[in-house]
Amino acid sequence: MRISWAGAAALLLVGSIAQAREANSQEQAADGEMAAGIGVICNTVEQAEDYVRLRGDGAELTLAVDAVNESARDPEACGLAAVAFLREKTMDTRRVNGTLMMIVRINVVAGYNGEHWALVPALVQYAVMEAPGISI
Repeated sequence: MRISWAGAAALLLVGSIAQAREANSQEQAADGEMAAGIGVICNTVEQAEDYVRLRGDGAELTLAVDAVNESARDPEACGLAAVAFLREKTMDTRRVNGTLMMIVRINVVAGYNGEHWALVPALVQYAVMEAPGISI
């Protein structure tokens, strides 16, 4: 349920504008809560860990995703997606360029394809998220 890079970029822009307007009025979902967002999700925790490691080594988002997908021999192992999900549990945390990043197990319930939201059968994925308010 990955969306196109152009669609993702447009959604990211709209999302950042909305976030700027809300300016810290909304906290990140806790374990067991529903949320929606745009970000990198992967099929396995190992793929998400590889992505975070590559980003920490200086790889750009697209290059890191491509490297993980090539290694997995699956063009959709990791990718940028807009999804509604149930946050299940934090699997790992790592520092990337002074920012604490979390790998979170999520259960995706809907996806956005650039035009509309669609429900999907429950799908476990691993999202890479910035830890709220924690950076050095």
